[in-house]
Amino acid sequence: MRKIFLLPLLLLSPIFSSFANELIIYRPQNSDNINLVRCWVKIEDMDGNDVTYTAARAAYAYMDRPKELQWYQRSFFLEGGMACHLYLNTSKGEKYRISVYTPKKHVEDFPLPENLRTDWDSTVFEYDSSKIENSVDRDYNPLKVVFVYPSADENWFYTPHWNIDYKAPTYLRNRDPQFTKPKRE
Repeated sequence: MRKIFLLPLLLLSPIFSSFANELIIYRPQNSDNINLVRCWVKIEDMDGNDVTYTAARAAYAYMDRPKELQWYQRSFFLEGGMACHLYLNTSKGEKYRISVYTPKKHVEDFPLPENLRTDWDSTVFEYDSSKIENSVDRDYNPLKVVFVYPSADENWFYTPHWNIDYKAPTYLRNRDPQFTKPKRE
């Protein structure tokens, strides 16, 4: 009986091992109106093909309940205070371009200024699952978290654009040190 149970696990293990790398996309909380504006994750390979749902699996968690992961049912989106756990196909050291976007139809219902009622795009984050600078173990990628946050102009008014970066935004560095500083034991 035990051998019958182990057979499906052995057959599925190559599938799960190819999705072994986890990358967390964290969107910190902002003001109430901006928190409700969703942004959708888009993943492209280096040829420009959209591989969002073929090269990744994803789950999400709200930061007030970080251990309660829920699998996405339809699309990979983020709201303020959410983290998207991407399990990327990194079996051959693939490279991906990760970005987020918000279509205009998803912004029009919120009490936002008129200049923000347009399509929102983002910067592009290039994730190389094989490149590790100054690492002894070349098969291990230490990058675990990237941050998504809305951009603002010099007067701190929001602009219709998302930033995606491996560095935490400056307003978050002192507010949420559990996500931006190493854990001390």
